[in-house]
Amino acid sequence: MTDPTPHELDEIVVRGQRRRPGGAFPAGPGGGGGAGDGGGEHQNEVEENDPPPDQIDPCADPATALPWNADAAGAATVAKFLLKAAEIGFADAPNGLPSLLNREFGSFLVRGSGQSVSTGPVTAGPPRDQTNPNWVSTLTIDPTGVTPANYQGDVHSHPNGNPLPSEADWISFMANNQQARDAGRTGETFYMYIVAAGQNGGPPTIRVYQDGPRAANSPNPARPTAEGPEVNPDAQPCP
Repeated sequence: MTDPTPHELDEIVVRGQRRRPGGAFPAGPGGGGGAGDGGGEHQNEVEENDPPPDQIDPCADPATALPWNADAAGAATVAKFLLKAAEIGFADAPNGLPSLLNREFGSFLVRGSGQSVSTGPVTAGPPRDQTNPNWVSTLTIDPTGVTPANYQGDVHSHPNGNPLPSEADWISFMANNQQARDAGRTGETFYMYIVAAGQNGGPPTIRVYQDGPRAANSPNPARPTAEGPEVNPDAQPCP
């Protein structure tokens, strides 16, 4: 692999574990929303006799289970990034508290059996150059165990707190996706999760961007200039 960085059920659209316009994260198969829930309205209007979105099991349909599990894998990677920062120590864990402010961290998403999604090895990019006020973080993610047949996207952090993909991020994401489509996976969606490091001690936020399904030789979508949907930091995989 090169360096990185919906399905419709009638009139109800389920797209992973992402904050709704009303402010709440969707509930899981067992009910109850995740962190940051504030009530909120349903994502789309439903017919009078249709069940509300929170009563639809996203794990019952492969088309909704995959983004649900991808969001869970993306959210779980934040703890893995912080663990790597703790292992590095020094400027990555000032006063013993690991943070994502000193460098980028990244991992590939790996498709498993069924609709399961996991992550590959966590990679740490070069540390911040304290002498360079124009320092830009970079990252080459370890592709061990990742092939065009099981690649599902990537997760990486931005120490400057920017939730948008850089031009280099997007070019690499498109190149990896192209390899998967060339391997016959034109009917699939691939995901990029950006973990924007919390500035001034705040918690990180997770944004998701996606590509596909589309033909192998179709034009690449433009790099997003608007923030992607926010993913529940407590997202859980299908049981």
